[in-house]
Amino acid sequence: MTQGPLNPKNDFVAAPDPRAGRSKVSLGQIWLKIQVPFLIAVLLALGVASLLLYTSDRRSTRQAELIVSPEAAEALRLRSLQLEVDFEKIRQERFELKEADIDLLEEALRLQEEYITARQSVGTDNVRQQSLRRRLHLIRGEQLRHDSDAAEAKALALAKTDEAAAIPLLRQAIAWEQEITKKWEFSGLADSGRLARLDTRLRRLESAPLWQKGRALEAEAEKLFAAGKFADAAAKFNQAIDSETDFLARYRDVRNTEFGRSDKLAERRETAFSGDVWNGIRAQRLKAEALEKKGEWAAATQAWQAAVDAFAKLLTDYPKSSFADRNQEAAMTTRLNFSRFHDEIGAVRSRCAQLRAALRGRRADEALRLTDELLTEARRIGSANTGTFRPEDPERMELEYLAVNGAVIRSALGIIDQNLRPVPASDVRIYRTEIPQGLYASVMGSNPSSTRREANPVESVTYADAEAFATRFGWILGAKVRLPTPAEFTAAVGDLSKPAVQAQAWTAENTDGTAVRPVGASEANAAGIHDLIGNVEEWLMGAPGETRAPVLGGSILTPVAKAMSAREVFKREKSRTLGFRIVIE
Repeated sequence: MTQGPLNPKNDFVAAPDPRAGRSKVSLGQIWLKIQVPFLIAVLLALGVASLLLYTSDRRSTRQAELIVSPEAAEALRLRSLQLEVDFEKIRQERFELKEADIDLLEEALRLQEEYITARQSVGTDNVRQQSLRRRLHLIRGEQLRHDSDAAEAKALALAKTDEAAAIPLLRQAIAWEQEITKKWEFSGLADSGRLARLDTRLRRLESAPLWQKGRALEAEAEKLFAAGKFADAAAKFNQAIDSETDFLARYRDVRNTEFGRSDKLAERRETAFSGDVWNGIRAQRLKAEALEKKGEWAAATQAWQAAVDAFAKLLTDYPKSSFADRNQEAAMTTRLNFSRFHDEIGAVRSRCAQLRAALRGRRADEALRLTDELLTEARRIGSANTGTFRPEDPERMELEYLAVNGAVIRSALGIIDQNLRPVPASDVRIYRTEIPQGLYASVMGSNPSSTRREANPVESVTYADAEAFATRFGWILGAKVRLPTPAEFTAAVGDLSKPAVQAQAWTAENTDGTAVRPVGASEANAAGIHDLIGNVEEWLMGAPGETRAPVLGGSILTPVAKAMSAREVFKREKSRTLGFRIVIE
């Protein structure tokens, strides 16, 4: 019989036991870990036991001392009562207690406390002990409050003339108040508000030297700055800033200081630091101006450029300096560009004079051709940031206006001379009528009148409206145009000793007072001028800085009289019976 197949080999490999590598913790290892804390605990226990044994005799002796006989305790009580009686007798006989008298009450309280201790009672539950304590505390507290009040009153009186002498008195008053609070608390006199007030007054007086020191340093710094000693001034300003910072940290709650003072001092300090740079800029400016007077424009341009560059550095390095003014920078840049473009600017202005001469000569075609050429050149120069011929400059505005109002220029130049009359005893000529609405609308581009009729005088205009018309009409004529003065208007009227001739004046006598008449509809006076009296009142030249201006001549609402109607009105006023006329120099 053959042997069967062999059993296959077992290819399973058992994994190692993870616990096999762990070592067991022995008692010895545990002892090593706890032996130090254990020994410390044993030593502490021995120390406490030794201390208790050492003081046992003392504690026994003290307890024996506190234990007194009932007779001795009663003697303490009786002695305390007797002292209280003695104190009350003295208090009733005297108006003011002495220190020895108060000592009687204090000793009565001490004996009462010993009596309570001897009886092994709770002291705070003893009514008499509480009464004695309150009375003693109240007397002591009142005495201290009296002294505190007196010290405060004296300090306040002294503070008016000698603040330093008042400080110790306030400190003493505070000390007494603190004693009331801490030592005599059962008096009920502790006053936290009073203590805070005294502290505030004390700190306010203590702050005075520091407050004055900061301002003294500032004054010294300003003197040094004015003397041109900029480095020394900056150092003093720095000390003033330190003083102000210290003051704010310690006394801001008791004394006011200037708002933003630290920032202002810092600005002054930076201004001092920039002083030398600013002096260099000023030197370059003076040099440039001197070269301009000599006509050395190329050299002046270089000097202005140096000044502008130095100012740009000042703006970068010292932005908080009061010298770092952007307006100064703009002004110097303008002067620089003026020097650079001097020849071109001079040529344009010279030709502008030719343009005005052509307008005065009534040569409209020549004037308009010059206007176009000059405007092109002015725009080129203005775009180069020269500071001249900018859109808002009068010269540029004049050229821009003339360039777009060619038709108005031609028509005005053709008829202006026939509408002007000489003013007697004067070098000016006056417009023979009030300014009509048609002319006003042509020059200004609008008609503000309440009742619109081209031939009627323009009305409902303010003083500023009248001046604006005169300016633009002056551009058209190439001459100075303005409102008449009272003297010129009066001279144009003539003899004022007689009432106005009715045919020469539209007044309340010959109108219904509602509608003005067309200009020139009345007869002219001897000087060939119409409507000086009546129709509409007329604005006359007023002082530049005043809010009022004269109005003369009266209107359709004015009754006829010997004297000419005259009044002062606000320049902003306008009405349906208020217009104007112009004079040309």
